[in-house]
Amino acid sequence: MKNTVSKAKAFLKARHQQVRDAMKKMGLDALLLTHTPDVCYLTDFTGDDTFALITDKDIYLISDFRYQEQIELECGWVKLTLRDGKISDAVAKLLAQHKLPKVGFEANYTTVGQLDALCSSCKALKIQTPELLPLDDLLGNIRKVKDDNEIDLIRKSAALAEEAFTAVREMIRPGLTENHIAGLLVSELRSRGAMMESFPPIVATGAHSSLPHYRPNDSPILSDAPLLIDWGALFKGYCSDITRTLLIGRIDPKIREIYKVCYAAQQEALRFMRPGVTTIEADSIARDVISKAGYGDQFGHGLGHGIGREIHEKPTLRKTGEPDELRPGMIVTVEPGIYIKGLGGVRIEDDVLITHSGCEVLTSLESTYEASHIE
Repeated sequence: MKNTVSKAKAFLKARHQQVRDAMKKMGLDALLLTHTPDVCYLTDFTGDDTFALITDKDIYLISDFRYQEQIELECGWVKLTLRDGKISDAVAKLLAQHKLPKVGFEANYTTVGQLDALCSSCKALKIQTPELLPLDDLLGNIRKVKDDNEIDLIRKSAALAEEAFTAVREMIRPGLTENHIAGLLVSELRSRGAMMESFPPIVATGAHSSLPHYRPNDSPILSDAPLLIDWGALFKGYCSDITRTLLIGRIDPKIREIYKVCYAAQQEALRFMRPGVTTIEADSIARDVISKAGYGDQFGHGLGHGIGREIHEKPTLRKTGEPDELRPGMIVTVEPGIYIKGLGGVRIEDDVLITHSGCEVLTSLESTYEASHIE
């Protein structure tokens, strides 16, 4: 029989303190979390349909019967409030019970409907509606820097994803469909211990590879064409995100050229990335390589993004927006791409940890032109 987790682990307590320090600075009596990845980040709960309420002393989970035993097993140290009806009623009663007059909520993730329902519940139950303060991605900013436990899980997620890809690569041959390859990847990921894929895999043959977020279908894998594969594993709640462009048979000289430009752009960015460099500066290093080669207009997305409990997290490496300084513990993707309509595209993506002295590439699949070519 599994044991109930009766105490929060040390790394969870450190996260709780970070959040409470931020709450204190803002004069909050409590913080209501409605975004599942944020709830999981602070509790290790792996379910959904559950809110969290954080006070200066306790963490409450507001859930229902479906998750009662799971919460006891995964995070039995939390205060559990089981709702019997609307979740807004349960939250309202909890706020009133503990006399919490000023409550922050996640403006990015709490819907207008949820907010209206909470106010309506307070009114219906004759409870004084607290002052509700919208917060712009408080947890997202805290989650940018990963602790040692998170770094270890993302390493394992990346290693698992690479094992799955290596197994599937041996099966790739012209005539198999994009969907077939995507299905093999998902199967290999799960058979190796992944909870699931971190996002639906992209498998794009030939001209399809010029669509950055293409969805695979029953198109057969082509000879003498690029094959772009973008995939990742979800391992114990943490994502990996990798892209490799395979070059099958005799490759068009233009595809060969853009492959080598993408590789050079990525390597240049990796040499530059370190603490203190901004996200815009990192993007510009890779973008300059691609632009000087004459393909600036064919690189339309940012250089990369954070990964963690979600496949897209802060910070975002791109040429516009508010610059964000890279800090030790951040894990980001570095994924330059060049896409030529009607011909095909190339993207090379690795997962990268910012260290105290530079950066460490967590993914190890070789990505040179020679290593990516399949006869």
